[in-house]
Amino acid sequence: MSNNIPIHVTVLPASTQAGEATIRALLNAEQKPIIRGIYRDTSKAPDEFTDNPRFDAAKGDIDLWSGLDFRGSDAVFYNPPPPFDGRDPAVFAAQTANNVLAALKRVPSVKRLVVSSAMGSQYERGTGMLRLNHVTDLVLKKAVPEVVIVRPAYYYETWAAAAKTKGTDDLCFESPLEDPDYKIPMLSVEDIGKFCAGYLLDSSEASKQSLRSVELHGPRNYSSVDVHKAIENATGKKWELANIPREGLAEHFGKEVPEVYVPEFVELITAMLPGGVLAGHLEGGEDTIRGTVELEEALRKMVSG
Repeated sequence: MSNNIPIHVTVLPASTQAGEATIRALLNAEQKPIIRGIYRDTSKAPDEFTDNPRFDAAKGDIDLWSGLDFRGSDAVFYNPPPPFDGRDPAVFAAQTANNVLAALKRVPSVKRLVVSSAMGSQYERGTGMLRLNHVTDLVLKKAVPEVVIVRPAYYYETWAAAAKTKGTDDLCFESPLEDPDYKIPMLSVEDIGKFCAGYLLDSSEASKQSLRSVELHGPRNYSSVDVHKAIENATGKKWELANIPREGLAEHFGKEVPEVYVPEFVELITAMLPGGVLAGHLEGGEDTIRGTVELEEALRKMVSG
């Protein structure tokens, strides 16, 4: 990656939350990289991106390896989305990751791949929907000379969907964390985008490792009570907090996701609760980096946006 020639980065799928945040951070970076965003439907590319001469929206689909165009790219960002069409997450992840791998192998110019994975993706089982991240990481960990696997914690943005309006004056958000005071690591997608953009553009000698993995947490861990207070402050309204007990998780997710994926989401949440696979990772470790965006700040932006 030359300091004189603009770096060319491809982001896919560009329509994911992490994809959009990474593109936004890349467009604001002092290195002024050239960015290609790959979309199944290019009309979904926001005007704020397409109005920038350094951004190009290209048509492509991770289900079809022949449509993935990495030509001219120095670095690629991949954020594997979950399936919602009934396919097994691990099977879907293997197919799509291998499509990305095949596309990378056709373009020797790509020297770095940043994979936006998930906290807990190092585990083969016991993490529900995160199985797709485990499979993706395995397929792509040697795809190009430099691979960075980024493992973000629970997205703040999840709570925007959890804040449900039951009536004009009857506001409630449901938390799948059964203990209202139980704290888990959370962070903003804005921080995820900034970190991923930084890894894509880093030209230091220290960055040139064949494989790195890092965990991303927010500035601190939060509980359902913290989220409740942040939502009330961000909206200026009173909300009811409803914590879902473990035995009620299946019914809770049954209202939100296709029935075939309900067990995946139940296991994902259970993995973070006391006794779960991820319970020992909630405080982070040597490979943990903390973001700066606080929960209430992020929620205020979501409300105003």
